Amino acid sequence: MTQILLIDDEPDLLRVLARSLKADGHEVTTALSGPDGLSVFEGQRPAIVITDIKMPGMGGIEVLKRIKERAPEAEVVIITGHGDMDTAVEALHFGASDFVTKPFRGETLEIAIRRAEEKIDIRRRLKEYTLDLEDKIEKATRELSPQVNFLTKVIRSSNDGVVATDEELRIVVFNPGAERIFGFLQEDVIHSRSLADLLPKKLVESFQQAMSGERAFKELPWREVMIVSKNGESIPVMFSGSVLVEGAKKLGTVAFLQDLREIKRLQRELVHSERLAAIGQTVAGLAHGIKNILHGLKGGSYLSKWASPKRTMRNCAKAGT
Repeated sequence: MTQILLIDDEPDLLRVLARSLKADGHEVTTALSGPDGLSVFEGQRPAIVITDIKMPGMGGIEVLKRIKERAPEAEVVIITGHGDMDTAVEALHFGASDFVTKPFRGETLEIAIRRAEEKIDIRRRLKEYTLDLEDKIEKATRELSPQVNFLTKVIRSSNDGVVATDEELRIVVFNPGAERIFGFLQEDVIHSRSLADLLPKKLVESFQQAMSGERAFKELPWREVMIVSKNGESIPVMFSGSVLVEGAKKLGTVAFLQDLREIKRLQRELVHSERLAAIGQTVAGLAHGIKNILHGLKGGSYLSKWASPKRTMRNCAKAGT
């Protein structure tokens, strides 16, 4: 059973329509003017309003506007004469559900009411579906929230830089590791900068081609590249990138960067240490050789001293020879 409000300034027509609609099983309330009809509507909020378009004081168009301002979900059917078609079309523009033209039969009005009821039913089902969908989304969000929080913590705690973009290559994720490498803060980058502001031109072009479909790769293999930080420092990094895809749709990109500055420093120190070790070994070998030569010279000098002629004669005299 549908609640219907009838508004018409002709009492006889109003009485006939009310009886007909009640006979069809509807709950009907009547009003003889626009202001009275609005007063009844405020108190009862019927689902459907049927109003004549021409009434003294306040016409049907004004009634329609005020009802739609107060209850946009209410359906309003306009009753009009043959000469008021332009006004009836105007009523549809302001949100009227339908209109019927005088003189009309009960079946015509019933069809208009049935259309209004169908709209109400569709809106009700759509609301139920929306609420059900919101419940499902809320449930899915609760279920996914721990996973999302876990992944967020992993990304934030990673020493490597993680930079993710949308399909337009605008940055949407910029973790602390990326802050340390590039020197930018998250709030200075997210949604305000693109990959072209951070990465070398060739890498950006690779991502652009992948997102535009000119290249079909999904991942860029690890490679060593140089990036320029906010303060102009050239920083060596190991870089890898991927295109994020869901089904056939490309959602965006993600880049991973490993800072190689500390590794490069340790490598330089290692090379320096190895050079020093090589120099030390060479010096030690030279010192050992020189020491052997000096020992040889010392031994030769000793033999030469004992083999001199004067010393030989003295030795023979002492021996009595």
